[in-house]
Amino acid sequence: MVSGGPTKAEIIAIALEKLQISSGETFADIGCGTGSVSIAASKKTNKIIAVDQRSESIETAKQNFSEAGVSALITLLRGEAPAVLEAYANAIDKAFIGGTKNFRRTVDLLVPHCRRFVLNAARLEVTADAIGYMKEIGVFKEALLVNIAKGHELENLTAFTPYNPVFMVVGSC
Repeated sequence: MVSGGPTKAEIIAIALEKLQISSGETFADIGCGTGSVSIAASKKTNKIIAVDQRSESIETAKQNFSEAGVSALITLLRGEAPAVLEAYANAIDKAFIGGTKNFRRTVDLLVPHCRRFVLNAARLEVTADAIGYMKEIGVFKEALLVNIAKGHELENLTAFTPYNPVFMVVGSC
């Protein structure tokens, strides 16, 4: 199993709503993990770049793309962002940053060309750093704390099991 993933469907739905991806736009899934965000984005555009530095993530994503029938829509890159994205930077319209390692350099790469991006973080300190940096460079749009609990049956009644909260920081260029 890939550590940290997959991103829950409800979180993906909120992120994609914030991104407002249009048909024909190029979408980058940075820190793609299992590829679940790329698969969901493939319903909105057919130009997707998925990146992860972990070989197990690349293999899992490749398998998931194949099973979802979207392999032909996605360029899958193994390497560390932002370096592996430099050749594609001019083409990226929207981006989801699911891996926060090197997020400042990744944001710097995206800002000149990307119109909107969402950074997901699990840790408060990373979120505060992201908000501060994005405000400093003039791209901060909003921050969200997303708490979701999913209902399940328990003794013929409904109980809820919470997911870990997710911080979402939206940037607009």
